[in-house]
Amino acid sequence: MMAVPKAQTSDRRCCAAVVLYRPVSALLALQVDGLRGTRFIAFANGSLEPDAAAALTPADLRLIASPDNVGLGRGLNAVMEAASEEGFTHVLLLDQDSEPTSAILAALAGRMQELERAGERVAVLAPRLVPPGEGFYKPIRYEWRGQPRGDGLAGVDFAPTSGSLISVEAYRDIGPFRDDFFIAGIDVEWGFRAWSKGWASYIARDLAMPHRWGEAVSEDELGKAQILRHAPIRNYYYARNVIAVARLSHVPLSWRIKSCAALAMQIGLMALKGAPGGLPPIWAGLRDGLAGRLGPAPPQAAWTRSHA
Repeated sequence: MMAVPKAQTSDRRCCAAVVLYRPVSALLALQVDGLRGTRFIAFANGSLEPDAAAALTPADLRLIASPDNVGLGRGLNAVMEAASEEGFTHVLLLDQDSEPTSAILAALAGRMQELERAGERVAVLAPRLVPPGEGFYKPIRYEWRGQPRGDGLAGVDFAPTSGSLISVEAYRDIGPFRDDFFIAGIDVEWGFRAWSKGWASYIARDLAMPHRWGEAVSEDELGKAQILRHAPIRNYYYARNVIAVARLSHVPLSWRIKSCAALAMQIGLMALKGAPGGLPPIWAGLRDGLAGRLGPAPPQAAWTRSHA
């Protein structure tokens, strides 16, 4: 494979990284094309289909493969460690269905450098995530922290993983992502942990990056709650990890109350409007969260048995 020259982003060495799980090859190709000229580190959870592997061919790629799905958290830690080994100081973390560009990476890197030169401790700098032009996806609601700054940045309790330019120095000080969470709430916990250690998270409000949050729906279903749209396994992880985050001392009490209240309301929606069989995985998630049993979800049969 022909090597692609690395993008020069100010005087910092930045790369992009993604964790893959059954990616859509067309969306992966868009991501690779947008990041041409940027070092690209990918962690594959499970084997890649031939068309997905082909979509990665044009990238200046380092591929880390796992034969099994070991979760998002472990994949994020793997790409952060790989980037550090290669001497990169900052890593643009991505979801597999986002549409970044090398220009966005360069803009974020330049602003991050300015903040660091001014003595600020910034763990995350990210663009504003917006739904793509096609399909119907729910916009992301940010948890803003204080008033926007005069330089176009706004603090957030946590930034969504995709589009987050992560400081390797901050990552070393804050610690790795919670791989025992497996998938849900990883960015939430890490963001609050960062603030508790004096590291900030900011959104560059004037930079936008298309991102597909959740699943595409019809226009009539755009306001439908996520808990009614997600697969049962996703609802298990969501319920379990809301409880797991709420048990942590570095998470503010206000967030613990807010997130648990929101979960209670969503469970009520599931009871009233959800598909048959929608509640057992949520009950199983609540039970495991309260018991501190994390890691991969138990077999689906265990959900029904535990609440028979």
